[in-house]
Amino acid sequence: MRITDINNNPKVKPLISFFFVLLATILLPLPSLCAIKNKVESAQGAAIKAENYYRQAVEGYERLIAEGKDLERLHFELGRLYFSHGEFQKASQELRKTDIKGSAKLLGISFYHLGNFTDALEVFNKNSPSDDEYLYYQGMTYEKLNLFDQALGVYKKIKDKTCLANATLRINAIEKESGTKHIKDLSPDIYRALTRAPSASQYPQAGALILSCDERIEVSPDYKQVSYLHYLIKILNERGKEAFSETQIEYDSTYEKVELEYARTIKPDGTIVDVGSRHIRDVSKYLNFPLYSNVRVFIISFPEIAGSSCIEYKVRIYRNELINKKEFVLTYPLQGSEPLIHADFSISTPKERPLHIKSINEKYNDFGAVLSPDIKEHNGMLSYRWSFKNIPQIVPEPSMPGPAMINPAMLISTFNDWKEIYDWWSKLSQDKINADAAIKNKVKELTKAGGAEGKIRAIYNFCAKEIRYVAVEYGQAGYEPHHACDIFKNKYGDCKDQAILLVTMLREAGFSAYPVLIPTKDYYDLNEDFPSMLFNHCIAAVLLESGIVFLDPTAETCSFGDLPSGDQGRKVLLVDKENYRILSTPLYPASHNLVKQELKLKVNDDETIDAQKSVGSSGIYDQAQRYWLLYTQPELIQQALSEKIQEISIGAKLINYDIMNVEDLNKPVVLRYAFRGPEYFTTAGPLRIMPQLTSADASLVAKEKRKYPIDFSILDSKETKLSLEIPGNFKVKYLPQGLTEDSPWIKLVVDYGYSGNNIYFSQKVELKKAFIPESEYPEFKNYLEKLAKKIKQRIVLEKVE
Repeated sequence: MRITDINNNPKVKPLISFFFVLLATILLPLPSLCAIKNKVESAQGAAIKAENYYRQAVEGYERLIAEGKDLERLHFELGRLYFSHGEFQKASQELRKTDIKGSAKLLGISFYHLGNFTDALEVFNKNSPSDDEYLYYQGMTYEKLNLFDQALGVYKKIKDKTCLANATLRINAIEKESGTKHIKDLSPDIYRALTRAPSASQYPQAGALILSCDERIEVSPDYKQVSYLHYLIKILNERGKEAFSETQIEYDSTYEKVELEYARTIKPDGTIVDVGSRHIRDVSKYLNFPLYSNVRVFIISFPEIAGSSCIEYKVRIYRNELINKKEFVLTYPLQGSEPLIHADFSISTPKERPLHIKSINEKYNDFGAVLSPDIKEHNGMLSYRWSFKNIPQIVPEPSMPGPAMINPAMLISTFNDWKEIYDWWSKLSQDKINADAAIKNKVKELTKAGGAEGKIRAIYNFCAKEIRYVAVEYGQAGYEPHHACDIFKNKYGDCKDQAILLVTMLREAGFSAYPVLIPTKDYYDLNEDFPSMLFNHCIAAVLLESGIVFLDPTAETCSFGDLPSGDQGRKVLLVDKENYRILSTPLYPASHNLVKQELKLKVNDDETIDAQKSVGSSGIYDQAQRYWLLYTQPELIQQALSEKIQEISIGAKLINYDIMNVEDLNKPVVLRYAFRGPEYFTTAGPLRIMPQLTSADASLVAKEKRKYPIDFSILDSKETKLSLEIPGNFKVKYLPQGLTEDSPWIKLVVDYGYSGNNIYFSQKVELKKAFIPESEYPEFKNYLEKLAKKIKQRIVLEKVE
C-alpha cells in the first residue's frame, strides 16, 4: 500500500521513526542473527519483539490522544498503524475521526476489507480519488454491490502499471465477449451432445432436459472433500427458462468455498455467452442474523437465455472439515422435476471409511435404474461409481407425498452405528446447555406458580413466542448449537439453538429435558438399521409422569402438547445425558385436529338474514388459525371475512367480529363474527331452496389412475352445526334423510331436524387414514364419487301466502 508522507510533529515523528527503525533492524539479515543456529527460534523471537513494539506504539499514540492536542493528526497516524497491521475495524474507528489527506482512502479500503461495502461506497463517492489504488478499491466496492457499469467506468480511469494489471483482469471478468466463440470449436464433446439431444416433442411434459449431470466427490486421506459438478441443460420452453435461468448453490463458508470454473449460455446457433462477474453473486442467505452469516448462496445468472438455449457450468466445492472430522453423509435422489438424459455419479473415499449405502423407494423405480455401485480399490482408496440414463421426471399428482417418500434414492453414510452419532453430537451440544444469571432469573419468574405442567407450559410458551425463529434447516448452518445464553440474549435462533435454550430452561427448572434430532415429513425418515446424520430439524422433549412430551419451540403458534404436522409420526433421536434413544413422535388422532363451526341464521319476513358464526379449532387447525390472526392486518382479516360471507348471502355485510385467545397458547383460538345479508334462498316460484349443506370433494379422485399415494399428512375431524329460524309463513317441503357412512377411509354422520320454526343441521366428518396407498385408490375413488352423489341434497321450503 502507498503511505502518505508524515508531516513533521514534535511528538509523533520520534515515535514513528523509532518504530520503523526498530522494524528495519529486526528484519535486516544481521550477521549476529545469521550466526544463530536455530533460525526458527530467532525468527519467532523477532516476531514477538515486533508485536511488543507494535503494542508499545499503539499505547504511545493513545497516551498522546488522551492529552487532547493535534487530535486529527494522531487519529490518522494511529488509524494508519492499525491499517498496516490488518486491524481494519480499529483502523476505521480512528480514521473516521480525521479528515487529513489520505484518511479517506484508508477508511474506504478498511470498510472494503470488513465487508462493509455500503459505507465503503459512501466514503469513495464522497471524496476525490487520491491515486489509482483508491480507484481500484472503489471499483471493487462497486462490484460487490452489483454496480458493474460504475465499476467499469472507474477501472478504465486507472493508469498505474501495477493497478492497471489488476483492473484489466476485473474488466475482462465483467466484460465477456458475446457471440464470438462457437461451442463446436470450444468443446466438440458438448457440441455432439447438443446435436444428439432429444427434441421437445419427445418430452411434452418437460420444461427442460438435463442432458448431462456429472457429479464427482473426492474425500482425501486427510478427510478433506472436493465436489465437482458439471451440468449441461437444454431449455425447452418458458417453464424451463424460469426454472434454470439462475442456479443457486448453498454452502457453509465456515468449512466450504465455491469455485466456478466456467458458466455459459449456448445459444441455439451454437454461439456462446460467457457468464461474467456481473452475472455472479455470492451473498449471505440470512443477512439479518449474524449468528448464521456463514450460510451463503453462490448465484449464477445466465445471460441471453431464449427458447432452445442451453446452459452449462462447472463448479468445484471445497470442504475442509467433514462431519465429526471424518464422516461422510449424502443423499442421491434419482428423479427431479425434469427428465435426466444422462448422469454420472462417483465417490472416492479412504478404504478405512467405506460407504454404507441404502436404497429406498425402489417400488417407484419402474424405469430400471441400477442403484448398486461399481466398486473398485486403488492406492488405499475406494471408488464407487454409478451411471444412469433416461430417468423420467416426476409428474405431480394432487395430494401426493413429498419426494423423500416416492423418489428412488440412495442414502450414503460412513457412520457405523448410532452410538457414534450420539457421542459426536452430545459433545457438540452438552456444554451449550448451561444457564447464566439472566436465564436463571427468567426461569424463576416463569415458574413462580403452577404445578409441573404449568411451569413447563410457561417456559415453552416463552421460548415459542419470545425467541424469534430463524428458519435455517438443521445442518445448513452447521451441526453445533450456540450457547443457550447467546440465544437468550439475542432473542433469535435456528431450530437447534431454540431447542437447546428450551432444554436449558427446563433443566434449570428441575425437569428432565433433552434435545431431539428429527427428520420432518418432507425429509427422509430415520432408519434404525442405517445410522446417519440425515436430520433437517431439532426439537426438544421433556419427561412428565405421563411419559415423554415432544416440544417444538420453532412453531410459535403451536400449543404445549401439540406438534406441527411435519413433526408428527416421525422416528427421532433423543440425546440423553448418558445415551441415546430412538423414539417415535405421535401421530395425533382425528379428534385432536378439529375444526368446529356453528352458524345461526334468522330469516326475516322480507327474506333478508341476520347471522352469527363461530369457529373454534384445535391441533393443526388451531396453529394455522392463530398464525393467520396474529400476522394478518385487521383490515385484511375484515376483508377476508367479508368475502367469506358472500358464500352464504350475496351482498352480505359484516357487522363485527371478535377474536379470543389469540395471544394465549394455553387456550384454543375462537373467532366469532356477525353479518347481515339480503338473501339466502334460491327462489323457484313459491319454493325456496336452501344451499347445499354437505358435500364431498370428488376433485381429489378425478384421475383415473395414480402412480403415487394420497397423503393427507394428518388425521382430522370437522364438525358443523346450523340452526335456521324461518318466518311463520314458511313450511318445510322436503327435508333430506340423515345418514351415517363409515368406510376404511372416512366416517361421515349427517343429521337433519325440524321443530316449530327452526331447522337444524349437523355434520361430523372424520378422516380415518392419513395415507391412502395407490393400490387402494380405485376403491377409494369409487367410494368417494358415490358418496358425493349420495349427499348431494338440499332442504326445500314453501312460502305460504
